Amino acid sequence: MTFDYEHQMVMPAEQWLALQGLATKREFSTPWGICDLVGCSFRKASVKKRLALGQTKPIGPQIRVMILSQIPDQEENKSITLRGLQRKFTGFLDELTVGVEVDRLITDKFVQITPRGNLQKLNGWVPLHKKLVTLELKLTRVNDALRQAICHLEFSDESYVGVPMKTALRLMRSRKKAEFVREGIGVLGVGGRKCKVFLKSKPVNSNRNQVIQMHCVERFWRTHPKGN
Repeated sequence: MTFDYEHQMVMPAEQWLALQGLATKREFSTPWGICDLVGCSFRKASVKKRLALGQTKPIGPQIRVMILSQIPDQEENKSITLRGLQRKFTGFLDELTVGVEVDRLITDKFVQITPRGNLQKLNGWVPLHKKLVTLELKLTRVNDALRQAICHLEFSDESYVGVPMKTALRLMRSRKKAEFVREGIGVLGVGGRKCKVFLKSKPVNSNRNQVIQMHCVERFWRTHPKGN
């Protein structure tokens, strides 16, 4: 099949993600732009643990995720005072904002107050996700797609560029393939009815931005069936 527009590739690419057991979202906003498709799957044990804690709601905006990341886990038998937490964000967030966000985290059962009045994170389920995959679709602009796909490795476990089948074949025979391999970006050939992985995504750097990654996973939690 010959594609005239990039949006025609969305459905078969989305089906490819779904066949891997991934929930999908289109036009997924990131701090650096829009990703065409993102797929996410959850760890069953982590979901069960989180629901047992009564944490049915998503954590919320990225700033709240960042604040939560700075609160010690109850399982580590550590805690932090509200004042100590506020000092961590000096020059970035005012004390009132930090206090308001902490109150929301307490209400949603992500944080508890110790007998001494300190703060502890109720956890035991991180990481919540099993796999997070990003996919950029392009008819011809391979260089643009590659740059975007590299950015997506800031939070995704696997990052792909999806192009029409013939374009993928030419790419695998060109010098450009070495750049994809070096950056750990995969190549997906997109057809009218099915897709084919020409190059598996193998990121060389496993260090992700944990705050951005958790925030992205939380956006899938919003629509995750809480009974499962």
